[in-house]
Amino acid sequence: PGVRVPAHQLKSRRAPLNLTLTVGGRKVETEVQVPVGRRRLDELLPGFRELDDRLIDAVIDNENEAGRTISCAKGCAACCKAQPVPVTPPEAYALARLVARLPEPRRSQVRSAFAAAAERLAAAGLVETYLNRGEPISPEQAREIARRYFDLHIACPFLVDDACGIYAERPFVCRQYLVTSDPALCQDPLTLPVRQTPTPARFAVAMLRTAERRLGTPQYTIPLVLALAHADRKGDELARTFEARELATDYLQTLIEA
Repeated sequence: PGVRVPAHQLKSRRAPLNLTLTVGGRKVETEVQVPVGRRRLDELLPGFRELDDRLIDAVIDNENEAGRTISCAKGCAACCKAQPVPVTPPEAYALARLVARLPEPRRSQVRSAFAAAAERLAAAGLVETYLNRGEPISPEQAREIARRYFDLHIACPFLVDDACGIYAERPFVCRQYLVTSDPALCQDPLTLPVRQTPTPARFAVAMLRTAERRLGTPQYTIPLVLALAHADRKGDELARTFEARELATDYLQTLIEA
């Protein structure tokens, strides 16, 4: 903020943002590309995913130096086959737009997977529980809902041969969910002693809070498999645009506070 953007960067509609952060005593210097002009909330995601990735790299380095190895790797897809995978509304909107850009027949395959997942959640009485959130729920209620979801064993619509089909554009929660325990324990993380690695910044929480302030309505995470349904319901709201520089400043300040 306050830095003049060169004309060639205005033409590309993105500008660099240089940041220095500290993760577990490790200095992380990074540059992320943020949009300029009036933009939707979801258009900030690529740049802040980059920032999240740099912080996660530092976390992994710290874990390795402490003699702990991250268990998560390509081909280990337990969390992609049963967990709700909570995404923020701007992320849901971005996923809906991503699906719309997929070539055929992949687009129809993914849409069918989303529809089948929504049908299973509807049969279990969980669709409206997630899409029509009212008052905040207690941790006990949240755990019970998560257990009901988990017991359905619904796979992520983007999962391909036990690997993420949208790895570069995966949600914040997928980036930050790292464990150092036996991968077998991830078959039931609600009851088994999974050792999750703490991450230094709450990117999804910051996005929720930024969205609430900008859109003026309560914002809650939803399961990834309901992203298309949520985007259909809230598309007009999520399509609103704001000055990107102000959005980025607001988001970063919120990230520091979250």
